[in-house]
Amino acid sequence: MKRAWYRRIALTVGLASLLGVSAAQEVRWTMATSWPSSLNFHQLAEEFAQNVERMSGGRMVIDVQPSGAIVGAFEVLDAVDSGIVEMGHSWSGYWIGRHPAAPFFASIPMSFEAPMYMAWFYDAGGIELWNRLYQELMGLDITVMPVGVYHPETFAWSNVPIRTLEDFQGLRYRTAGWWADILRDTGVSVVSLPAAELYPSLERGVVDAAEFSTPWADQTLSFHEVTRYYTGPGMHQPAIVNELMINRSAWEALPEDLRAIVEAAAEAMVVRSWSRDLVRSMEAVAFFDESGQERVEVDVETQRALREASFAYLDELATQDAFFAEVWESVQAFYDRYVEYEAFMVPVRAEPRE
Repeated sequence: MKRAWYRRIALTVGLASLLGVSAAQEVRWTMATSWPSSLNFHQLAEEFAQNVERMSGGRMVIDVQPSGAIVGAFEVLDAVDSGIVEMGHSWSGYWIGRHPAAPFFASIPMSFEAPMYMAWFYDAGGIELWNRLYQELMGLDITVMPVGVYHPETFAWSNVPIRTLEDFQGLRYRTAGWWADILRDTGVSVVSLPAAELYPSLERGVVDAAEFSTPWADQTLSFHEVTRYYTGPGMHQPAIVNELMINRSAWEALPEDLRAIVEAAAEAMVVRSWSRDLVRSMEAVAFFDESGQERVEVDVETQRALREASFAYLDELATQDAFFAEVWESVQAFYDRYVEYEAFMVPVRAEPRE
């Protein structure tokens, strides 16, 4: 029913933009994001749109709208697929209910870090697998590519310290994607909430602990105001990927030079998001420490236990779906090659100065 409604709306929203391409070669598109306007992800989506407009000499203008302005955070995929909007800025882990392999292109527990993701996407077949998933397996009228890659997330914001699995007992923990299933399998009570609902949920005790993103993003959402502890390392999401979803019919109607500009702007934003998040997250951690927030680290044995649980979970899913198995094998093979290469080529890091 909802998809049919989207299709009907798309007849009036999408057709005009497609006709406009051939008429004047000036394109005005709309992008829906899964983020509140205050979040850095949304602001980086706006920066991407500004870059496209500048690079195209004003021929392509993208109107970026936050979560809730057109559709909700978890409805962006359908809005792009149906043509209500031409673009979406989101996180593919939200689509786990559509296909179990979707989170591979968002974040993999205990696996890919940001440089690994970038190399795998652009030069080891990752983007091709991603588009096969959306177009062939999920049947979507969508072209997809990365538009942001970030460093590890904060493991938890809470008012009790979390160092072991036992510390989770009795807590309601907000997370999403595979990590939600993995923790449920270990007995943790898990809930899923969009970004805009996390601060009030922590403040009112609707959830006892939450993870959302990197320290930079978490600082913009002010989680430190309503919790006492912040916990690392970000084993659940050692890297994060923002996706740029484009309605495929609109994409194919776009002039070739504008398609090249969009692709170049997306690649540039991947690098910029990575570098900016590193600097801003280091600053955020220093801010939390100086503000009296207590830093907690999950103990090594618990990390190892969660890694084993994560890989066992993914191995089991691979027995149930051939495409999932194909992507998981690609990820593991690239990860193994990268780690072996890095161990040989990267020198031992010096200890931080006192």
